[in-house]
Amino acid sequence: METTGRALVDHWKWAADKGLMNKSTAAGLRAACSQVLGVQENWESVDVKTLDIEEALTRFQHLRKKDFKPSVLKTYRQRFQSAVESFLRYQMDPAVWKPRASERPANKERAARGDREAVEIRPVRQEMPQTGMVEYPFPLRAGQIVRLALPRDLKSSEVDRLHAFMRTLAVDFEAAETKA
Repeated sequence: METTGRALVDHWKWAADKGLMNKSTAAGLRAACSQVLGVQENWESVDVKTLDIEEALTRFQHLRKKDFKPSVLKTYRQRFQSAVESFLRYQMDPAVWKPRASERPANKERAARGDREAVEIRPVRQEMPQTGMVEYPFPLRAGQIVRLALPRDLKSSEVDRLHAFMRTLAVDFEAAETKA
């Protein structure tokens, strides 16, 4: 079987198209492989089996550090290592290969360590009949959805007031010290 850079990148599209893994996860692995290998000469024909992964990642980071935030470079590093490892396992025995589940710790473990990740929240608007209000389900923490009922024509100043009020409800709220 082929273990070229092109085969590695194409493998993740194939895995998503076949329904073997989540399309977004596969796209993330594919993007990391394309970006990291893209700084290599003739990257499409590079033999991934003999590639010095650490050297390739170091080269990528040196050449592309101006283009990406440090957190993105770190993510690409993790995804590339994982993608190559999984791809080579597939090459050894395609019949039993299964992509690994996400290696990220569960939400509670990340929260305990203080990890913060940007989470895109897309509220599902639900009209409340004849009240002029819209209900927004909001994932507050793992396994906990809260519902906010807000006016359809909510203003920025009202959001600021609501934010200030919500801060006072937090159990770890510390009021600003007033100067006398």
